[in-house]
Amino acid sequence: MDMTNIIVASVLGTLAALLSLGVAFFLCYIYWKKLSQKKTSRDELEPLQFGKAPPTGQSDEVKELPRHNVEDRVQQGPVGIIPSLLVPSVSQSTSIAEDNKENNNTAIQGPISFLHSLLPSAEQQEEAADLANAMTEPDEPAGQIQFSLEYNFPNSTLILKIIQAKGLPAKDIIGTSDPYVKVFLLPDKKNKLETKVKHRTLNPRWNETLYFEGFPLYKLQKSILYLHVFDYDRFTRDDPIGDVYLPLSQVDLTQKPTFWKSITPAEDSKLGEILVTLIYIPRTSELSISLIKARNLKAKDINGSSDPYVKVWLHRGDKRVEKKKTQVHNRTLNPIFNETFQFVVPWEHIRETYLSVAVMDFDTIGRNELIGKVILSSRSGPTESKHWCDMLAKARSAISQWHRLKVL
Repeated sequence: MDMTNIIVASVLGTLAALLSLGVAFFLCYIYWKKLSQKKTSRDELEPLQFGKAPPTGQSDEVKELPRHNVEDRVQQGPVGIIPSLLVPSVSQSTSIAEDNKENNNTAIQGPISFLHSLLPSAEQQEEAADLANAMTEPDEPAGQIQFSLEYNFPNSTLILKIIQAKGLPAKDIIGTSDPYVKVFLLPDKKNKLETKVKHRTLNPRWNETLYFEGFPLYKLQKSILYLHVFDYDRFTRDDPIGDVYLPLSQVDLTQKPTFWKSITPAEDSKLGEILVTLIYIPRTSELSISLIKARNLKAKDINGSSDPYVKVWLHRGDKRVEKKKTQVHNRTLNPIFNETFQFVVPWEHIRETYLSVAVMDFDTIGRNELIGKVILSSRSGPTESKHWCDMLAKARSAISQWHRLKVL
């Protein structure tokens, strides 16, 4: 073999070796890429294994719960989910544009109509306010209750121990109560557990353990623990003492926490409540108050009802500046007002300004009676101040909240 053949053979051999090495690297790259894709898919599925989201197609039904150390009773109340302020859809926007085109010769609506367009529906405002109101500590609690929580991960079971309560109000004529506690995981309406009745005491000790079985962690994180304290009556309806709400998304169940919670008084012990929505627009200095509805008002007439209306005073310092009032709603303790009033309040005066909201009972003969009042300002009660500060912090947004009526 001459030298030329030797050189050609060496070159071809080298090229063949390089080609083989390149093919090997290419196959390794494809294999590594497939492994990366499998790892990504496995990472995406890990939240499902730890209860952060339900598997596809899994039923959202809750299995029937067995009872432990409890008697059969019934009652449950749902809590709504806080809705977001709705933005008009494309079809709604098109409809609005067509209406404006057809009525281009009509007068332009005033600022109150514009503010109405910013408001969510009355049902959405009520749901948002209900939940926000339930999460706040009561001004005048109906005692306190102690309980602990634990979660059994292998069995998907929430373990609730009702320990004791103290300072409960007396519901019986002898100056005591017969308290027991009903427990729900809202918004589930089907299942409830309850403790035994402790007779003739305002400081009961239950030390009872209740089990909510078959609740995966992802479902508990979307649930609200609801404790409803009652006074047992043998011959009449049990009297509600008060309740406690605890969102389980705020609880670290791995720590087995113990709580002392203030009990919010039952509604029948109040003067009633009113749902109010506030909006402040700094650019135009417009303060808007919408009186949506009231509930469980105290009866002022001999027929067991009232004729309520609402009177709103705008105060600046110690001076009354302007008054508005709603229409009278005859013979009802749960009126729906749906009326909006607007005041001009420059930003430099907002801190010294407050609104006095008085629910009145109209009388044809004689003086109208006060049912209850709410003062909305940055320096009033805890819930009232929070509502006012939320309005200022979220300017141009509708902020809704239920307020307990008081005698001021």
